[in-house]
Amino acid sequence: MSNRAVATDAQPAQTDAGSPPPPTGPDRRPVPLARRLALSVWFWPTAFAAVAVGWRLGSPEMWHDELVTIEVATRSTGQIRGMLANVDAVHGAYYLFMHAWTTLFGTGPIAVRLPSALAMTLATACVALAGRRLFDHRTGVAAGFVFALVPTVTRFGQETRSYAFVVLAAAAATLFLLRALERPGLLRWAAYTLAVAGIGLVNVVALTLLVGHGTAVLIHCWRKRAWWSLAWFPLAALGGVALAAPVILRGMKQAGRQISWIPDSSPWTVWEQAYGSVLLAAAVTALATIGLLTHLRRDAVARTVSATLVAVLPVPVILVASTGEINYFFSKYLLFLLPAWAVLAGSGLAVLRRTPLVAAGLVVVAALSVPGQLAMRGEYSHGWYTYPQARAFEPLSYSQAARVIEAGYQPGDGLVVGDVWWWLTEPGVRYYLPADISPRTVFQARTAAQRNELFAADCADPASCLRDEPRLWLVQPTVTDTPMTGLSKKAAAVLGERYQLAQLTHVTGMTVALLQRRG
Repeated sequence: MSNRAVATDAQPAQTDAGSPPPPTGPDRRPVPLARRLALSVWFWPTAFAAVAVGWRLGSPEMWHDELVTIEVATRSTGQIRGMLANVDAVHGAYYLFMHAWTTLFGTGPIAVRLPSALAMTLATACVALAGRRLFDHRTGVAAGFVFALVPTVTRFGQETRSYAFVVLAAAAATLFLLRALERPGLLRWAAYTLAVAGIGLVNVVALTLLVGHGTAVLIHCWRKRAWWSLAWFPLAALGGVALAAPVILRGMKQAGRQISWIPDSSPWTVWEQAYGSVLLAAAVTALATIGLLTHLRRDAVARTVSATLVAVLPVPVILVASTGEINYFFSKYLLFLLPAWAVLAGSGLAVLRRTPLVAAGLVVVAALSVPGQLAMRGEYSHGWYTYPQARAFEPLSYSQAARVIEAGYQPGDGLVVGDVWWWLTEPGVRYYLPADISPRTVFQARTAAQRNELFAADCADPASCLRDEPRLWLVQPTVTDTPMTGLSKKAAAVLGERYQLAQLTHVTGMTVALLQRRG
């Protein structure tokens, strides 16, 4: 599997940093840390990824999925567990982690997005190290940079959602498997077990990676006659799945409710969306093909085939699983494949052999990524998860709506929100309002937390829920001149009877109306 465990012409052993082992004997001199880092396989790609992910980290507008995370994470642990019994169990581990994180660091945009940024940065290091183990130092560096240049890597490294952790768990699992095959040991297989458990805890679909891992183990055992790994691998993989089993089983029961909305799309359309770029999807696929074909003609057939199977085999498995009522072949669910494809693409760039030529190739990849990178860093980019295809919905600016309310707010004002709950209108507006401005949601009978759900319950009798508020702020997640649109007939009737329109403001994708009590 690695250049020591799989290839017949193994190169001299390398450390994880990617440089040759230090000399031994009386003339040995300590290598300065700065030099060791500069020569390591992972340092420069990881540093670049940290800068790329960190750029404008707090700038994009929060969107629905992120608002769900923040709203759930700020509940009590008991309330979170109660909700997970009904919905979103697949995100339970992430919600509990974010609950602890926000308790310590707050809910500001940078604070809540930082964990994903750190996870994607660490994933870059894993990609570089895996590339070196499978091929060589040059491939590892190239693979790390290719991975960091993919627009969705930096995009989901900025999202308050679990996808960056899925990518990290998948990249770490592959790296730990390589290490375990290279020099088997209890601790190395235990690390692999924990990584597999991490995959299962954050994305069940990504467990299809085990199909590729299993075939790679078979190739390794056949090549090296190291049959003990045939026992270690299933034990480690099943152990990881068993640790995540409660989440997996609960998530399977909730799948019909949570992801039945995912539309069918052509495989290549989904592939483009997984990269966030038509150009990068084509470039990485082409480079991976070049790496595969080139190394098949050399003396690295076994590890090349293994790397290819890890990258490719999950795709048909997911497609077959999606032939039923639920479609799992969704761009965000395929992000866990990006590390493996980056390694293959890195091997394609490394074919150029000379460092200046590899660097030039990376510059070309970087140039191809620019349109996607810019599109994914816009103010409303996080809601554009279908990029480079058309938006699924128009951008919504909760922050602009909140500023309208903040500018005109008076004590005693109430809040009314319209349309369906999944626009997260109320949590979105409240997120951007100052802490000292908290108008009561007048038509809300029970909060989402009280219901152990993602959405609140409205009053059956809207008239009974009013408390003589002198003014109401009505927020609709659409641009309209008829702000009562989207309310129930009963709610619209009671508002029309008791209030009159005093102010109407349109912001990006939303309407904010101020209603003044009649008389």
